[in-house]
Amino acid sequence: MLNKYNTVFRLLNLLVMLFVILFQSQAKAAEPSKVLRLEEITVRAKSGKISPPPPSSTIITGEDLKNYNVDKPLYIMERVPGVAIQDYSQGQTASCFVMRGLRLGHNTGVALFVDGVPINESTSHGDGYADFNLIIPEDIDYVEVIKGPSSALYGQFARAGVVNIVTKRRGNFGLYKLGAGSWGTQRFAMSAGHEDENFKKVFGVEFYHRDGKTDNTKWLRGNATGKFTYDFTKDLTGSIALNFNSSEWDAPEYLTRAQYDAGDYWSAKDLAGGEKNRYGGSGNLTYDITDESFLNFMFYGYHHDFTRYRDRRPDLTRGAEEESYDRTIYGGSLSYIWNTQFGSMENSLTLGADGQRELTETRKYRNPSLVRTAREQATVLGDSTIDTFSLFFQNQFKPHKAWKITLGGRYDHMEGHLENHLTNANTNMDDEDIFSPKAALEFTPFIGYTVFSTYGEGFRLPNGNDKFMFPDLEPEYYTQYELGLKLNPIDKFKATLTGFILDVDDEFVTDAVTGDRKNEGDTRRKGIELELNVYPIDNLEFYSTVSYTEGEYKNYINNGVDYSGTDIDRVPDWIFNFGVKWAPPQGIFAGFDARYVGEGLTRAYPANFAGFRRNTIDYWVCDAQLGYNYKIYSLGLDITNIFDKRYPAYESGDSLRTANPRGFFLTFTVSY
Repeated sequence: MLNKYNTVFRLLNLLVMLFVILFQSQAKAAEPSKVLRLEEITVRAKSGKISPPPPSSTIITGEDLKNYNVDKPLYIMERVPGVAIQDYSQGQTASCFVMRGLRLGHNTGVALFVDGVPINESTSHGDGYADFNLIIPEDIDYVEVIKGPSSALYGQFARAGVVNIVTKRRGNFGLYKLGAGSWGTQRFAMSAGHEDENFKKVFGVEFYHRDGKTDNTKWLRGNATGKFTYDFTKDLTGSIALNFNSSEWDAPEYLTRAQYDAGDYWSAKDLAGGEKNRYGGSGNLTYDITDESFLNFMFYGYHHDFTRYRDRRPDLTRGAEEESYDRTIYGGSLSYIWNTQFGSMENSLTLGADGQRELTETRKYRNPSLVRTAREQATVLGDSTIDTFSLFFQNQFKPHKAWKITLGGRYDHMEGHLENHLTNANTNMDDEDIFSPKAALEFTPFIGYTVFSTYGEGFRLPNGNDKFMFPDLEPEYYTQYELGLKLNPIDKFKATLTGFILDVDDEFVTDAVTGDRKNEGDTRRKGIELELNVYPIDNLEFYSTVSYTEGEYKNYINNGVDYSGTDIDRVPDWIFNFGVKWAPPQGIFAGFDARYVGEGLTRAYPANFAGFRRNTIDYWVCDAQLGYNYKIYSLGLDITNIFDKRYPAYESGDSLRTANPRGFFLTFTVSY
């Protein structure tokens, strides 16, 4: 399966040699230019958008990740309150996480952006499939995580929230990491930048290989990016970014409940695998019209082919199969940003339009040998087109120094076409036109004390080809309310406490007999989240996140069974994360992190169910780090799952995946 190992390795070696030549003359570096102004709660992304994020947002900076050992970029999300990772352990197949009680299978339901480019896909495993493995963590400038459908700047996949990743674009710097650890894991990563008057260059590379804890868990991935920015005049700036990703992996079978309960944690029967190649680029032009306003034009395009093998031989009705997507996506946006002052009232206005076309060839075959040359029977052959056009506005103004008001809205139009080559049928998707209002109110009676409230609406379209096959399906509609408190009375203390209610109307359900899809479910998720950071002395940080979430089926009928009033399955109730980090610029650095994920029901139980209800397995897991910095060099040892706890990385009603046991990873870093 991993027959491209040598090719990818040679490519990355060539890139590394090129980067060393380019940057070998750099004796020192300036901090990368960050246009992140937290004191104004304003973020200007490299896409040129001004985004006043809701007060409950979480910001993760590149500095936070500098000494962070990342096995999968998705695990960055564990730093966000209320997030629990549920890892399928299927290589580059996008995994799952829970946020605000929504289970985001294959990362659907969260709008993922990298430098303004949307990563989500409409016609894959779900509506909004998103692959975090395209990201090089060392190349991140900052990550902005917005909870729920509360920002007007982001589109249809933002029902659970937004992950807006902004990478480094300017500065003279270098960050090189080389590491190795348990289960044959090796990783090289770098991010380096150089400024030459008006011309700025930033390059990033990642090479990752592991053999895995058991047989059939190998994974090889490579990422490379190059970004070039040129200041034509003091008012006009242009940039181009190029990206490449390649990956191959194997995956073992899932464990049955009986196996796990019997202590058989590491069954390694060959079940699946796949390969993926993705390449593309984006461009930006930003023009300052006045000192108070500017225009930004962004365009992008990328192509990828994704093949996944799955052995379904125990299911005699389906057998082994190959699932393949050949996808091209291109689009762009135009934004106008105006920051001005009306008398004593500050005002920040964003107006914009987005457009995107997604072209997908979908192929599914019976494939007992799990190799492309052995395809036996096509079960799906189709070409689809999804077009999206959006208009959005967001205005934030301060009628008084103690009050801040945000009003916004987004109009999304979606249409599509499917050509089924097995039946020679052509089907148009019912056009969807949806307006989603957003609002926020903040009150700051004293400096460092802010009370806030937000309101937002969002939606979800049917999965994959369901958009075409079930024209009577209406979108699911999401409504979120937030009430919270932000505390930052002194520099050494920050806290955000947020309560939320997230209602979903007209959820999709599937008829078990006919396979028809219907809108027959309403649900509610509610909870409270706390994010806390304390800095008692320089270089020492204590941090903690705590969340409690309840999910309830409301007016919910599925296959004639009433689930109304019962708990939503596989939503953990409590999630704790706390730790301490000692990170001086020189000398010994260390860290400790403990994480708890609580229980949820393994499956949905009917309203009149009187028997035993089985819960998912709750668990604690602890990690530690110890290292030493000397000038621009550092050596760090990461120990994961230090108490060798057995717990499920993924758990459903009848299948599980065991998380890795205790592991060690040693990293040598050069940073300037």
